[in-house]
Amino acid sequence: MNYLLYGTESFRLKKKLEEILTANDPQRSSLNCFFYDGSAADFRIQDVLEDAWTIPFFAEKKTLVIRNPQFLYSTGSLKEKDSAALEAYLKQSCPSTDLIFYAQAESVDQRKKLVKLIIKTCRVFNMKKMDEREFRAYVIQTLKEHHLQLDPDALSELLSRLSDDMESFHHELEKLELFGSRIHREDVAHLVSRPLDEDVFHLVNAVAGQNLKQALHLWADLSVLNKDPIYLVALLASQFRLMNQVSMLADHRMTEREIAAQLKVHPFRVKKALEARASLSSQRLLSILNDLAVLDQNFKNGITDRKLGFELFLIKAAK
Repeated sequence: MNYLLYGTESFRLKKKLEEILTANDPQRSSLNCFFYDGSAADFRIQDVLEDAWTIPFFAEKKTLVIRNPQFLYSTGSLKEKDSAALEAYLKQSCPSTDLIFYAQAESVDQRKKLVKLIIKTCRVFNMKKMDEREFRAYVIQTLKEHHLQLDPDALSELLSRLSDDMESFHHELEKLELFGSRIHREDVAHLVSRPLDEDVFHLVNAVAGQNLKQALHLWADLSVLNKDPIYLVALLASQFRLMNQVSMLADHRMTEREIAAQLKVHPFRVKKALEARASLSSQRLLSILNDLAVLDQNFKNGITDRKLGFELFLIKAAK
């Protein structure tokens, strides 16, 4: 059996892959499990197909996993000869080999002939991120299964720090289990770290609201955590660009949910972008985006010291 695993929910993708690998090799000996990087410069599909037709080593099954299969995306492709060879294999696969296409991406290009054949001949699992309601239900059910009791305030605090991310939730779940079965809001605040996105939201709001004191305070916190200014510039630019896009769509009388669907972002981000956008004129927003673009180039070219440059940007943008 061959598989296509794709989607943006990394935790569910990894879990499904682990299930398949364990089913084929309960001992996980690694003798009959091979991984390939489909984005590597030296990747050859012919190598994968040769391995696929090789009999397993003292076992009934072997598993081949192609990570990052760029040739399934709109931006990548295989040579015509290689594509034909893979298509032929998919139509008549080796019964003792499971071939897995593992794509941590929102989608694959279903217009391609090869992708259509993969969808037709493989078991397909699309692991989408849960929406806010589904994620909340999942967290509550999982906490119950692990015999953890959280006060309503504690649950709200936990959800606010997870950003609807299952992997971060399961990471924090381990800490909560070690702490005890009864957990209060103060416990969550001490145990569960705030996501970087939340600090960036606050930083965006401080800049938009011209609150220089708060902006510098948040920057001091991020600096202590050794957050790279280049990364912060990219995050800020992403948020301010989103504010600009959201603003334009809102002017066309689109609802928050419609905007989220159009931009393919979480409704929470749209809501926050609209709130922050109310404090900014279009001229000031474009000026901030331009300053961020210049700062990014100066950082990458080594013209400007990262920490000093970022701090000077905040002073100018939030004054």
